[in-house]
Amino acid sequence: MAKSQLSWADSFSSPTSSLLKTRLPGAIPASLSQCQNLRVISLGFNKLTGHLPPELGALPRLQVLDASGNNLTGVVPPTFGNLSALTVLSLDSNNLSGPIPNQIGHLSNLLSIQLSVNQFSGEFPLSIFNISSLVYLSVAKNNLYGHLPGDMGFRLPKIEQLLLGQNHFRGSIPESLFNASSIQFLDLPLNQFQGSIPLLRNMKSLTHLNLGGNNLFSTTEQNFHFFESLSNCTQLQDLILNSNQLSGELPTSLSNLSTVLIRFCIDNNLFTGSFPIGIEKFQNLMTMSIERNFLTGPLPHSIRALHNLQLLSLHINNFSGEIPDVFGNLTKLFELTMGANQFSGKIPTSIGRCQRLSKLDLAWNSLVGTIPMEIFRLPILNYLYLARNYLNGSLPIELGSMTKLEFMDISDNRFSGNLPETIQGCISMRFLNLSRNNLTGFIPNSVGKLIALESLDLSLNNLSGPIPDNLEKISALQKLNLSFNDLEGQVPRNGVFINLEWDSFQGNSKLCGNDKDAAQRLKVPECSTRRKSSRHLSLKIIIVLVSSIVFTSAMFLIWVLIFQKKKKKMHRAGISSPSIKGLPPKISYSDIQLATNGFATENLVGKGSFGSVYKGVFGTTAIAVKVIDLQQSKALKSFNAECDALRTVRHRNLVRVITSCSSIDHRGGEFKALVMEFMSNGNLDTWLHPKESNQSQRNLSLIQRLDIAIDVAFALDYLHHDCEPPLVHCDLKPPNVLLDENLGAHVGDFGLARFLNPNSPEKISSTIGLKGSIGYIPPEYGWGNKVSTTGDVYSFGVLLLEMFTAKRPTDEMFKDGLDINNFASTMQQNLVLKVADARLFEYNNDLSEGDTSNYSSSVGGGDSSITSNTISNWDSKIEQCLAAVIRVGLSCAANSAGDRLTMRETLAKLREIKKVLG
Repeated sequence: MAKSQLSWADSFSSPTSSLLKTRLPGAIPASLSQCQNLRVISLGFNKLTGHLPPELGALPRLQVLDASGNNLTGVVPPTFGNLSALTVLSLDSNNLSGPIPNQIGHLSNLLSIQLSVNQFSGEFPLSIFNISSLVYLSVAKNNLYGHLPGDMGFRLPKIEQLLLGQNHFRGSIPESLFNASSIQFLDLPLNQFQGSIPLLRNMKSLTHLNLGGNNLFSTTEQNFHFFESLSNCTQLQDLILNSNQLSGELPTSLSNLSTVLIRFCIDNNLFTGSFPIGIEKFQNLMTMSIERNFLTGPLPHSIRALHNLQLLSLHINNFSGEIPDVFGNLTKLFELTMGANQFSGKIPTSIGRCQRLSKLDLAWNSLVGTIPMEIFRLPILNYLYLARNYLNGSLPIELGSMTKLEFMDISDNRFSGNLPETIQGCISMRFLNLSRNNLTGFIPNSVGKLIALESLDLSLNNLSGPIPDNLEKISALQKLNLSFNDLEGQVPRNGVFINLEWDSFQGNSKLCGNDKDAAQRLKVPECSTRRKSSRHLSLKIIIVLVSSIVFTSAMFLIWVLIFQKKKKKMHRAGISSPSIKGLPPKISYSDIQLATNGFATENLVGKGSFGSVYKGVFGTTAIAVKVIDLQQSKALKSFNAECDALRTVRHRNLVRVITSCSSIDHRGGEFKALVMEFMSNGNLDTWLHPKESNQSQRNLSLIQRLDIAIDVAFALDYLHHDCEPPLVHCDLKPPNVLLDENLGAHVGDFGLARFLNPNSPEKISSTIGLKGSIGYIPPEYGWGNKVSTTGDVYSFGVLLLEMFTAKRPTDEMFKDGLDINNFASTMQQNLVLKVADARLFEYNNDLSEGDTSNYSSSVGGGDSSITSNTISNWDSKIEQCLAAVIRVGLSCAANSAGDRLTMRETLAKLREIKKVLG
């Protein structure tokens, strides 16, 4: 034995009944077993290491063994089952592992077992549930598994605190447990319990109930009975049911809960209905978390009564209406998250009275107006998320007073004006996203003084001037996006700029690289350098300059003559040469010819109505070149329409056009092309309808299809609701949905697109003039109606049905009055599995996309019944999801335009379906 161990182990004589020591190092000596009179060993929260000595099991009078809060390792010795007088066993917060010995269940005098926060594994010993004297049992945060016995509540009649959270317990929660009238603290979160929640009949002493993170389910009727039974728990302070599969409407009986309620958490479930009624009764409430459900309706003014509220989380629901201006009463609030709903109106100024507010999330709503000045004066605001609204105005100089702000995302709004110089006052800023606005002016040098900045996105604005050199001095900066502005001058060469490439700067035609390598990497010209002598230029330089000028002038004269001749031809034909504002300069025919290897056949990606698409390479960047076939009668009109559309629209789910080309080919003929970002996974049509040679590998899973549908919906939502005037695509179909390397969807081919002009009298007068492709054209276009956004919605509905049935609307089976709409509507007769694409039920595809890979490992890796149940549950989820998706598709593809959803409504419904799949 080490000398240090002897010194503290032998510092008492054998008659001592207690060992209470602090600040002890080393291991627990086995020699303690010689102290036969020991009744209490209290060694908690020291610096003990090593194993628990098995010899301690030979202390017949030991009543308390506390070694919690140390660094002990190894197993609990089975010899501890001999400590027949033991009443308290406290070994929590160590690094103990292995199974809990079954012999612990023989200690019939135990009152308290505390084994939480260790690495125990294996099946929890059922014998412990036979210790009828137990008052406190905590094994939380381990890797234990097992079932709770049905008569558990009768076996443990004195239990007051039961903590089993963060393990792998499974099965149902026994009803008998809720008959344990003494229980005060019931904590079972993050396990695999399933079934419904039993009614709480006699738990009048209950103060804490946490069943979150399991697989519990409910219906509207069960909700009513469960919450009704909770009214008996008059001391209840914490009700936590989050992250289950509880569904149905929230009952009005919620208002009968304990008035001393402090925490109410039902987030991440499937609840429907309105905001909880009678919430104003819970004036002690500090936490209310109901996000990620399907709750609807307005936010009631009655929340003003919750003056102790510190956290209010409502995001990802379907709440609507204006946000009530009642936050002046909620002065203790430190977190307010209401994003991803349908709130409208202005941001309430009363939020500025919440001086303790640290997090504010109002993103992804339909809010308008300016950000109240009071928001910028919140002293400890750390997180500000207002993206994807319709907010406007300029950023005030008061922004610089937000010294605690670390995260700010106000992208996808309508902010204008300059960035304030005072922004350097945001000394804690780590993430700043101001993209997709209308900001103008220079990027102030003060941005370079944000030394904590890790990510900066200023893309898709109208910023001009040079890139501040001091940005390269921000050592923490890892991500920078300045694309699609009007920046000019040299791109800095150090710091974050070393690893940045073209996509961070594209759409800034006046930028240049400091040397040849940088210019090639960034796809910008090399900066010109002028060396001026203090007296005069050398004769050699003058000769070179004069020669260059003469040569350039001659070449320019030749070009002008050719261009004027061509321009006259084009003028006689009534043709204009469009340019795409905000994109890089146009490139020449020879550039495109070189990039596509002379338009080689092997680089031909596909052919459309008005031209061909080739794959090409500029430097190391893959591109797609759409070459317009000007022999087609409407090809030039299509090219002009596409240029007009792409001049103003920019969205992550639209195909990105890099530049255009209006030039002369090698034969002197007119040449027009669009250069676009290359999509490595082709178009959606080839995935939905693969050729026989590719059928084995081209299979999109359910989740992948749903993600693609959501991406397309985002794009159309932007075109219809965010563009002014709205833009109608007019030709949505699978070949026009392109997939990037991550299977992200991008809508392309705007050759038929049209901006909606409310004063335009245009109608479609003939079949030749129909906008779109057969099968995807809405019926009203055939009657001569105006182009409208509802036409795109119809096309999207057909596309959605095609994605999940794998049937084209032009399939040979659709005749004699049968079309894809009636085919899909058989789902209404619960035949969804018959109309769905059979490939959706291939487990090797969908299970890999979901959470089911964790099931077998979480139960020890060998329970086939759990895996079987998982697959069955997943099949059920697939069927529910398919039924919901097809309903959305049918609603979009309704024959009457007035019966169709809007794209914003469609997007919301698809996102709800995605939440069900997790």
